[in-house]
Amino acid sequence: MRYVGENCPYCGVAFTEQDDVVVCPECATPHHRVCWLAHGECANTENHGTDFVWKKSSAPDPEKETERQDNSRENANLDIVCPDCGATCANGTLRCPDCGAVLIPFANPMGEPPLAQFKPGFNSGEIIRGLKAGDIALFCRTAGASYIKKFRKKLSWNWAALLFSPFWFFYRKMYEAGAIFLAFYLALNLLLIPAELHFNKVFYDSSASVTVNGMMAEIDELIQPYILEDGSTGGFLDAFMEGMYGESVALSEEGYAAVSEYIKNNEQLIADQIIKPMTQPVLIIYGIHLLSVLLRVIAALVADRLYYKKACVEIRRARGATSDERMVQLELFRKGGTNIFLGSGVYFVCSMLLNAAIMLATR
Repeated sequence: MRYVGENCPYCGVAFTEQDDVVVCPECATPHHRVCWLAHGECANTENHGTDFVWKKSSAPDPEKETERQDNSRENANLDIVCPDCGATCANGTLRCPDCGAVLIPFANPMGEPPLAQFKPGFNSGEIIRGLKAGDIALFCRTAGASYIKKFRKKLSWNWAALLFSPFWFFYRKMYEAGAIFLAFYLALNLLLIPAELHFNKVFYDSSASVTVNGMMAEIDELIQPYILEDGSTGGFLDAFMEGMYGESVALSEEGYAAVSEYIKNNEQLIADQIIKPMTQPVLIIYGIHLLSVLLRVIAALVADRLYYKKACVEIRRARGATSDERMVQLELFRKGGTNIFLGSGVYFVCSMLLNAAIMLATR
């Protein structure tokens, strides 16, 4: 771009390849688009109607270059941190140059930190349970309008927290709450591993499986004289027979009576050596799954409340630190927003830990 290295006449920041530049049609002066929109006119409007035409600077004056570098260093602390990838973006940047994430537009008049520009019709001064709507929008950034509606209520439901708990808390930078829910999540999943292994052992390798196989062999021998060749009658024992033989098998009335008598005579054996040993691990597994669902429901119920409290803390801290509205907005923009890399990173780390635990348990 032909303007790279030239300074915007409003903010004094040098243009880069990624900047959106507006050129005055009257005198050809380049501006950052946000600076142009913030002021609504060319920085050299007073020279319009004369012979003035903007020209590229010649070799830089050493004193001015030193002053420009000092200003750039001073403004470095006012840069915007991308909420998605963490890259540092110059004031006035509309999209992150690294990942393309959309940033809230900021105006940056010369010598002043940026000031947020809200959409027309948005009442940024509305007070919502002690917080300004504009502060909430800046702090939340992603889905700000949705959270403004939720913060109006004392109790709300968060589907994202239900579906993606506990990782949603890290995504929203609520690290303490995320750590608590993550601890319960890992504990339940680690308990589930030995419960499922115990169930498999009971079902396949224990005395229960031996008893089942022995009884199946005895029933098979018992019903051989009573098997009919004209198909199935659709009864419960037909399904039982289909499980044994892999196809529909029907018995005569005498065969059904014989099997029923066999099962009746072995009720206590079935209860003691099959049903009871298998019931306990099944109940444990279902109990752990039920607790996992309950944990997600609790997360969905408390997520917005916890997020509101975090917003209160950060907004009050920012407003208590300075009375400069521009600095307050910039601090909220930095402290709030989302961190998709941390949320997804915690998920992948947990997945690897649980997979490693499964491998160790099955050795």
